[in-house]
Amino acid sequence: MAKPTLEDLPTELLILILLEIPDLASLKSIVLSSPIFHQAYLPVRQEALCGIVKNQWGVLLADAITAIRSRGLLFSTHKHEAIRLLDTWRRKEEIRDLALGSSIPIDEPDNLEEIFHLLYLHKVFHFFLDDYAKNVPRPPWMENEEWETSVIPIKLSQTEKHRFLRALCRLQTYEHIFGLPERLESGIWIDNDWRNTKQKSSSSMSPNEEAYRVFFGPMPPWEYHEMGCVWTYFKTLFEPIYKEMSASLHDLVEKHMSKDDPLYEFFEFLPEEVMPPWDNLQSLHDLEDLRYRSKSLATMGPDFVYRLLHGTPLIRRDMVMLNASLAELSNFPPVWLEEEQKLPFLYPADRHAVRDYEQFWSTLPSIEQPNLGWKELYLLPTSQTPVETLEDVVDMQGEDGGIWCWGAAIFDDERFTAWKAPLSEYRSGQFPVIPV
Repeated sequence: MAKPTLEDLPTELLILILLEIPDLASLKSIVLSSPIFHQAYLPVRQEALCGIVKNQWGVLLADAITAIRSRGLLFSTHKHEAIRLLDTWRRKEEIRDLALGSSIPIDEPDNLEEIFHLLYLHKVFHFFLDDYAKNVPRPPWMENEEWETSVIPIKLSQTEKHRFLRALCRLQTYEHIFGLPERLESGIWIDNDWRNTKQKSSSSMSPNEEAYRVFFGPMPPWEYHEMGCVWTYFKTLFEPIYKEMSASLHDLVEKHMSKDDPLYEFFEFLPEEVMPPWDNLQSLHDLEDLRYRSKSLATMGPDFVYRLLHGTPLIRRDMVMLNASLAELSNFPPVWLEEEQKLPFLYPADRHAVRDYEQFWSTLPSIEQPNLGWKELYLLPTSQTPVETLEDVVDMQGEDGGIWCWGAAIFDDERFTAWKAPLSEYRSGQFPVIPV
C-alpha cells in the first residue's frame, strides 16, 4: 500500500494549508513542488499572498499601502486626491473602528497589483534595514576604532526596525506627493511646483503651511525626525557612485574631445551616440559639486535610491545626471515655517498634546513613544508649571543633519545609555554641525 502524502489530501485541505503559510519563500517552494499544489493555489492566489503581505508588514501595512497609492498624486495637480488619501491614512483607526469610509480600506490590499508592489517594497526596505545596521554613521563622541570593532554591525531591536521602516514608508509617500518626479530622459521635465500652484483652495494657509500641515501635522514630532534620520542616511550612500561616474565621464571626454578644444569640458558637444544627459550636470567642472546634490537624490525616495544602487554603471550615471538637482524641492523638507505655523498637532498626534505627556507616553507601546535621543534633543527645558503641554515645550524648529546622521530618533534608550551618549550636549543649535 502506497504511503499517503500531502498531495492525497482533498483540495479544500490543501487550500487551508496554503493559506497558513507565513512567508513568500515557503509558499513558492510548496506551490512549485507539485502540479497538484499549484492547481490548488491558483484559485486562492490573491488570498494567500495577501496573508503573507499582512504578516510581513504588520501594523505598518497602512503606511506601506499609502506609499503605494500615493504614486502619481502630485500635490501641484492632484492636490484634492492627495489630501483625501492622507486624510484616510491619518484616520485609519477611526475609520476601521467605526466601519466608515470606502470599500477599499487603507490597511487592506485592493488587488494583486498592490500585493506585488507591497512585496517589492518589503524587499527594498529590508535591504536598507540590513545596510543601515552595518553602515550607520558613527556618532561624534565615539572613537572610530571602538565603533568599527565593537558596535557595528548593530543588531537592531524590533522597535528600532519599526521606526526605520515607518520612516521609509513615509519618505516614499512624501516623495510621491511633494517631491520632484523622477526624470527618465533628457529634455523632459514633469513639474510639481505645488508652492506656486493655481489650484483653487478653501484653505487660508500658504501653500508651504498647507503642505506641511496635511502631511506632518498628524505625526508626533519624533516621527518626523525619524524620517530625517533615514533621509540623512541616504545621503551617505552615493559617494562610490560619484567616483565611478566621474572617472567614466572624464574617460569619455578624453576619448572623444581634444584638450585644446575650448569646449572640452562640456558634455553637450560630445558625439550624439555617447552624449550623457547633461541638463543638470553640464560639464566636468560640475562633477566637483556632486556631493552638494546628494540631498536631491535622497529626496527622490527609497525606491529610487534602491534602483540607483543596484543599476549598471551606465544606468547609475544617467539617473544621477538626470535627477541630481539643486532645486529647493530637492531638500527635506522643502519648506521653512515659523513654529506657530506647525502647531497645533492634528489628529491623531493631538493626543500627545497633554500636560502629563511623560506619564501618557508610559502607557503606550514602545513603537508609539519617543526615544531618549529625541527627548533629550528636542524637548525644551520646562518651567515645571502644570500648564505646559507638549506643544509648549517641543522644539519644532530643530532640523539638523548633524544630529539626524547618527540616528538620534531611531535608536532605543538602552543603546544610547550603553554608548554613554552625551545627548544634552548635542541639543539642536548648541553645537557645530557635523559634516555629512
